[in-house]
Amino acid sequence: MAKNNSSIPLYDINLSAYLLFKGTVPELKAEGKRVVFLFPNKTETFQLMKQYNENPLVPVIDFITCLRRLRSQMLALRDRNLTGGIGYAKEH
Repeated sequence: MAKNNSSIPLYDINLSAYLLFKGTVPELKAEGKRVVFLFPNKTETFQLMKQYNENPLVPVIDFITCLRRLRSQMLALRDRNLTGGIGYAKEH
């Protein structure tokens, strides 16, 4: 099932950290005081989301590293947006 080139918006940082842990890097977009994680609209992304909901075993330290990385990026973007900075961040 091929998907179009749009993004999947997610507000769940835990699911987003899991997707990052599995190698799918999000784009972050500030929306006021909130930050949205934008993932590629691809079959692989949906498969990983399904996998996440099946409660897989994951290495805790590696997952927490991804979670902390996303949280740090999210807070930096949100703070930059609230002070009049740019509202997008893309992982390089």
